[in-house]
Amino acid sequence: MSQPLLSVEGLTTVFNTTAHGRLTAVDDVSFSINSGQSLSIVGESGCGKSVTSLSIMRLIPSPPGKITTGKILFEGTDLLTLPEKEMQRVRGNAISMIFQEPMTSLNPVFKIGEQIAEVLRLHEKLDKKAALARAIDLLHEVGIPSPAQRAKEFPHQLSGGMRQRVVIAMALACSPRLIIADEPTTALDVTIQGQILDLMHKLAEDTGTALLLITHDLGVVAENADDVVVMYSGRVIEQASTQDLFANPLHPYTQGLIQSIPTIPAKGTRIQKGMLETIPGSVAPLYALPEGCRFHERCKHVFDKCKKMEPPLLRPEANREVRCWLYE
Repeated sequence: MSQPLLSVEGLTTVFNTTAHGRLTAVDDVSFSINSGQSLSIVGESGCGKSVTSLSIMRLIPSPPGKITTGKILFEGTDLLTLPEKEMQRVRGNAISMIFQEPMTSLNPVFKIGEQIAEVLRLHEKLDKKAALARAIDLLHEVGIPSPAQRAKEFPHQLSGGMRQRVVIAMALACSPRLIIADEPTTALDVTIQGQILDLMHKLAEDTGTALLLITHDLGVVAENADDVVVMYSGRVIEQASTQDLFANPLHPYTQGLIQSIPTIPAKGTRIQKGMLETIPGSVAPLYALPEGCRFHERCKHVFDKCKKMEPPLLRPEANREVRCWLYE
């Protein structure tokens, strides 16, 4: 069996704060992605999704953040052991990242074409003219009309959807082997969301690039991921294929997330009235995590053991893991 493209093993990232001391934002997280695979990390805001992605890219601000333990193996090389200069050659080249807000990902004082061309000049060693020509080609590939004209414009002259496409073009510029997309459709309307996700999925299929999708939207996961990692309070609480997860979610938190999704009834069926299912309460802050299972204060299946001991990742089925005492 070939080794995964990316293997995250026991990753722990902490932040030293003035008010609350040392807080563990990512706690012993492990998962892997194969070439051409799409994997999604899901969970509510504050569960550690974005910190996980930034840790992989080694973009955690230090201080106050620090990766304390674990390995991040990319094509067999532990990224945590690389000198910063070598890591810079990995970023934007072998691994690209699409950040949450495209307006803050683009430099407002440089033209679109110049920003994409810079990536190509740095990693592909193209001259200025060739890099700009390739940048225009990339804008065309991501579906931006009149790409030669758009390349001469500044970020503020483009719509949110177009800016997001520009960020995707930058991510694809050097044909990376892995793209990390952190909430790539945040603040976009539904129509543009669908276009962006379809574009990313198609490009990943065409090029064989692996995709790590960070999102809180399970509707996005259902359409765009092969496998899913569910996180809660910095911990992985369930891992499964997308098909298995939606057909039979095991963890009460995952069940709550799926049950809270509104559904459109099939034609001819009766519309069910009533409130959507909700998960009571909210994610506990990192400085006040409950003893035992971190979800037990919000769980409808809680029993005494849940309040005293945190469950390990259990394997109730082949190729599935869940952190819940119900499956002991």
